[in-house]
Amino acid sequence: MKRLLIATALILAACSGSDGKPEAEPLEPTKYIAFLGDDGNISTYDPATGVITTVTDDATPGSRYSQPTWSPDGSQLAFVASSAPVSGIQASVSPVRVALQAQAQTTGSIRIVAAAGGETTTIPTPFVPYYMYWSPDGTQLAFLGLDASTGRQSFGLLDLATGSADRIDTGQPYFFAWSPASDRLLIHAANRELYYLAPDGTKQALEATPGSFSAPGWIGDTQLFPVQEGRRQILRLFDQDGNPRRDATDFGRAIALGLNPDEERAAYINIGAGANTFGLGPLVVNSPAGVTEVAELAAAFFWSADGERLLYLTPDTTGEHFGLRWNVWDGSETIEFERYLPTTTFVQQYLPFFGQYANSLSLLSPDGSSFTFAGTIEGRGQGIWVQDIRRDTPAELVGPGQFSTWAP
Repeated sequence: MKRLLIATALILAACSGSDGKPEAEPLEPTKYIAFLGDDGNISTYDPATGVITTVTDDATPGSRYSQPTWSPDGSQLAFVASSAPVSGIQASVSPVRVALQAQAQTTGSIRIVAAAGGETTTIPTPFVPYYMYWSPDGTQLAFLGLDASTGRQSFGLLDLATGSADRIDTGQPYFFAWSPASDRLLIHAANRELYYLAPDGTKQALEATPGSFSAPGWIGDTQLFPVQEGRRQILRLFDQDGNPRRDATDFGRAIALGLNPDEERAAYINIGAGANTFGLGPLVVNSPAGVTEVAELAAAFFWSADGERLLYLTPDTTGEHFGLRWNVWDGSETIEFERYLPTTTFVQQYLPFFGQYANSLSLLSPDGSSFTFAGTIEGRGQGIWVQDIRRDTPAELVGPGQFSTWAP
């Protein structure tokens, strides 16, 4: 694999201007992987050429970067800068419950850089974000974090037009999905509230009582979330105004869900009493044509952008030590990939909340032909990997790193 490190690619600067470093070589959007390195810096990787481009190069134990998140068109990359290492949100006993770890950071900001290179925009935030989610039109950036002034989890919005980032709402736990029109958000807060939230903070409550789940789905004219009716918990598809369309399944303790881009198929994991982060329960796909069990036990799943493939993670206990495997289901057959051990960053910050992250980032390439992940493959190395789904070849090692995500 051809690999080239461009040390002076992108500039880190405040809103007011450049620090004098040369600008980056132009990059074409939508082809790149952003990743968090072992040293705490952000870089991008072009699988077509093998070029690694440095986005930041000044991370220290007291100044770290995290949460690389591409804009919907892949033209911009946002990431968090904080005054101390960000350990993020941690998994709790319940896979659908957020447990916040106290953070000592007193300063934080969101930085945004264009994929084509140039200056980095720095926008201070009222609290240190540990999760970000662009609006579909790319004009706003929603973020979550622990507000040190209140000790509560808070929700904020960054308006790119004004360059301001404001606290809008609070809730613990707090999960959400943007409307396709970017004019409101569907919020699931405190395990008991469902409401629409406008960017100005106005709330409109939904009449439905939420079931036990984390993040809702909203694609096109379709919403997906469970409701509780008497003793029943029902995963249901709704229209864009919250009116019922059809039921997907009844479930017991809790459910993890994901809506296919075709707006017809719903993937879900029925989470049983013995579930843990690495094995929640059976993975099932429901469609108007019927129900298919894809895997007996799964830990996470992500639909491809075209809806043709389902990438999912399963535990693997065949070796001497515990491991995981990525799998891809194409609607009829499943391809199983190499056994690996995930990074601590992925296990603590991403895996327990995969349903929310599935709304805001992608591990799959835009055409669904490859995926990226971070971890250790025994005998082959540790770091950022790219796996081509179409060829019967091992994953390709990019370099050291803790987490990676593909531009849309």
